[in-house]
Amino acid sequence: MKHYIRTFFLLLYFTFSMTVFAQQKLIGNKSFSSNSTNTQALSDNESPNENLIKNDSLLNIGNLLNVKLYSFYSQNISYHQLTSIDTTLHDFEFYNPNKQPQSFSQDLGITGSANTPLILQFKPQVSFNLGIKSYDLFIRDLSEVELIETPTPFTQLSYVQGAKKENILRVQHAQSFLDKQIKAGIDFKLFNTVGYYANQNTDVKNFNGNIAYRTKDHRYSVEGVYFHNKLVLSENGGITYDSLYEQNNEPNRQIISVNLANAENLVKYSGVGIIQNFYLSKAEPDFSAIPDTNVLNLEGYSVYHYKKPYFDPITPHGRLSHTFTYSKEIYLYTDSDGASTFYANIPNFPEDVTNIFDSISHRKIENIFFYSNAAYKDNSEHLKFLTYSFGLGLVSNRYAQDTLLNTLSELNPQGKLQFSLTNNINLKGSGIYSYRSDNTAAYQLKGEAELSVKKNKLNLSFSSASTQASWIYQHFYSTYFQWENNFQNQKYQEFKLQYNRKSTLIIAKLGLIHDYLYFDTSIVPQQYNVPLSYFSVSAFQGIRLGDFGIDINIIYQGVSDKNILRVPNLYSNTKLYYTNTIFDGALDLELGLNIRYFSAYYANAYMPALRSFYIQNEQTFGNYPYFDVFVNAKIKRARLFFKYEQLNTSFMPQNYFISPHYPNPDASISFGLIWQLFN
Repeated sequence: MKHYIRTFFLLLYFTFSMTVFAQQKLIGNKSFSSNSTNTQALSDNESPNENLIKNDSLLNIGNLLNVKLYSFYSQNISYHQLTSIDTTLHDFEFYNPNKQPQSFSQDLGITGSANTPLILQFKPQVSFNLGIKSYDLFIRDLSEVELIETPTPFTQLSYVQGAKKENILRVQHAQSFLDKQIKAGIDFKLFNTVGYYANQNTDVKNFNGNIAYRTKDHRYSVEGVYFHNKLVLSENGGITYDSLYEQNNEPNRQIISVNLANAENLVKYSGVGIIQNFYLSKAEPDFSAIPDTNVLNLEGYSVYHYKKPYFDPITPHGRLSHTFTYSKEIYLYTDSDGASTFYANIPNFPEDVTNIFDSISHRKIENIFFYSNAAYKDNSEHLKFLTYSFGLGLVSNRYAQDTLLNTLSELNPQGKLQFSLTNNINLKGSGIYSYRSDNTAAYQLKGEAELSVKKNKLNLSFSSASTQASWIYQHFYSTYFQWENNFQNQKYQEFKLQYNRKSTLIIAKLGLIHDYLYFDTSIVPQQYNVPLSYFSVSAFQGIRLGDFGIDINIIYQGVSDKNILRVPNLYSNTKLYYTNTIFDGALDLELGLNIRYFSAYYANAYMPALRSFYIQNEQTFGNYPYFDVFVNAKIKRARLFFKYEQLNTSFMPQNYFISPHYPNPDASISFGLIWQLFN
């Protein structure tokens, strides 16, 4: 404990020393506003002459206000929704995807491991899917890649170092050519750690690259994205005796016995996506460079010129779009000790097993053809009263488990509607129907209403879906698990109300699930034939009193049958912090304490050979607070943090398990850095 504290303050002192040095070398006598937002605006909007004078290509060439993020799949029919890249210091210390301010997932006590959300959320998938969801937080597909649009070359480097050789690295780069007619980018992300316990290593790599082209008149555009994910996850099955950890008899966690010594899950998921858009009408002439007036009054004389040329307005005839995607996912579970007693509780356990080599693969090819009434000038500031699109998707699936090969095709008609009644009232609707070659069907309908009144935003949505049971519940044949089922479609209905104003966010959900699917205590798929209702109310409130602030996140949720769907009733994340700008505006600083808590519940257990979580009734988890202290700092476009996680482990009982037989990490120090560059 003392070693951690000494290391923490040594690194903190070293950081502040570097900060003062950087301030003296880079800032000179220039003063900045004490407000961090204004400071950023001043540095971003400096003129080219100031850039030359300061001779600092890393800090001032380019403007972060012009760097935007967008998704491969647009949420709007006629244009991409662009968002500004994050430059804020607040919440910078939340680097783990499992532990975010308003979301939390149960994992295996280490970054990159299998996980399942503890906050109620359902994302029905109409198209065929394997149903393996335990790695979703660390896998990026086409719907999750972040694409960057920038007029000048832009690079963002991110790095986090934690205990037990935990390393998180991210490299993003994007640039454009020919007045943004061509743009390209790459994004690489790495999660790697050896873990606290034996055979707990995780190695996660994500990569995506994109390239796009459009004609000068914007009439035709094409964009392609390649993505690749590789996860190598050692599986130790948890520790053998919980008491060794709870009594803290062995400080060297590596020699505590674990259930599996040689098991491993390998996941590969890669693919490519291409979107083409073609506007049926030619582009209108661009006369924006010609002034509106026909007289220029200059000093001592006037210059006359012709008015803007007249042209017949061109009626937009809409846009044709084609989306092509190809993806392949591979899952491989291996264990050289297949006769381990860890598997003994599995029904029909085959005692003569030695080596395990269970493989699953799924290849998907999809073509979607769309027509919409979109025009190339459409944007968020000039919305048409009615925007619509409709299309047809053709999907081919090929999936295999070991030597068993199957094929399945889908025909998916789909459409979207958007009404902009006023600048403050918008209505949206979408629907998709899927018909499969095995004579099954699925659908999903969504409706949404948005109302904005000054700084208040209200959103009301409703969704309804009927989806086939995921493949893992229906047809499965591996070394330990075999079943052939004919489950009914799962049906979902959900109402959602969201209110947002400045530092206030309230979300209420009410839902109903029919024929819910889960794995029972025997790790066998079951279908709950009674309607299962759920609700969730989450509230966020940020409060600032001068340089001090508090962020309060509270989520209360419940289900009609806690024996079937297991989540904690209460989750909270509270952050107390102090923020200021020092050294004549050179350094933005935030110091704080974060307290995370969730109520006691029967957390699901994990079966690595199935890559899934299942119900257990032996032990409750939760009702235990987690305290973290942190220091965030910002020097120009470089942000860094120091974080001391779970500082309360030295004076509270050693019972902070996150999953059955998987303890949370001990108290540890982590350090992180993000550096944004223009080059």
